[in-house]
Amino acid sequence: MEFSINRNVFLDGIQRTLGVVERKTTIPILNNILIRTQDNQIKIVATDREIGLISRYDANIAVPGDITLSAKKIYEMVRETEGETIHFVKNAQHQVTLTCNKAIYRIPGLPADEYPNVVDVEDVPLYKVSGALLADLIRKTAFAVSTDEIRVHLNGVFFETEGTGGEVRLKMVATDGHRLSVARGPAGATGGLVMEKGVIIPRKGLMEVRKIVEDESDVDIGFDHGMFILKTKNLTIKVSLIDGEYPDYHRVIPSEKGVLLHFSRDTVLHALRRMSVISSERYAGVIIVLENNRMILDSNNPDVGEANDEIEVSYADQEMRVSYNVNYLIDAIEVIAEKEVSFEMNVGMKPGIIRGVGNDDYLCIVMPLKL
Repeated sequence: MEFSINRNVFLDGIQRTLGVVERKTTIPILNNILIRTQDNQIKIVATDREIGLISRYDANIAVPGDITLSAKKIYEMVRETEGETIHFVKNAQHQVTLTCNKAIYRIPGLPADEYPNVVDVEDVPLYKVSGALLADLIRKTAFAVSTDEIRVHLNGVFFETEGTGGEVRLKMVATDGHRLSVARGPAGATGGLVMEKGVIIPRKGLMEVRKIVEDESDVDIGFDHGMFILKTKNLTIKVSLIDGEYPDYHRVIPSEKGVLLHFSRDTVLHALRRMSVISSERYAGVIIVLENNRMILDSNNPDVGEANDEIEVSYADQEMRVSYNVNYLIDAIEVIAEKEVSFEMNVGMKPGIIRGVGNDDYLCIVMPLKL
């Protein structure tokens, strides 16, 4: 096996696999990536058995072949080289020699026939959607995904469609039981994707999808045998879906109207971050008091200290006092693009609702803490 390839292209291809390969595994070969020549390209494959990533890059193939190598080590080797072209040679003992200018690395590999089979996409209906839209939906929901391994069905984002024909909208929902984030947006005229029921995409796979779509204008997506599939010009990723029923999140959205406040996104975000300095793993609460056109923020952590701040708001009713997890509020507001934020607060243990002013396509519901 022998080929030459642009160093930056090769480095980018390997780097994309690092989030997929399994670092803590009893199967050593899952630490590796598969490199295989195909026509005038090389194919780089990574998998942890739940996610499969296949990418292709142009290369000058001298001798066809395949090999598996440690993803981390070959990435570090190529990263430290200086030059335009990597020369890659595998000998009969499965040892690879990488040469770039005068730098030479030698690394042992494992035979490709020991690597799990990652099948490419064939005969699966794919639908073109905006890469920027997918990235935005993921950004606005992934922070609320549960990390509780017992509640497996909450360990991912619920993905569904709304409407039919040219009015189809993509929607993502995430909750960890303490907060709920909902984001949606138009699939576009080229979308055409209509799902009978939603699917749950696990968080790890979703993060790898986000890395890919951030650099793409349009991507193709589809579903096949319990897999979410996303395809670009040079790359295909397949993510195993979570098998389970997602809770009826509509029931969590309050029907009663609370006290509606409008304020500058940046102003309140900076104030909340000042409160978060006092937070710790054991205590992350902030008390919000509304009175006489003021919103007073108070955080008192016995282990760290105390912080107070004040923001002008339009409020002339009786005093209202509610406590929230300050980090949950920050997460919900950070992803808002609008300059103005609306915060609908309720008394007692009723949830608050955060939105961007003038944008009905995103909301985050945050449950209060007991005072």
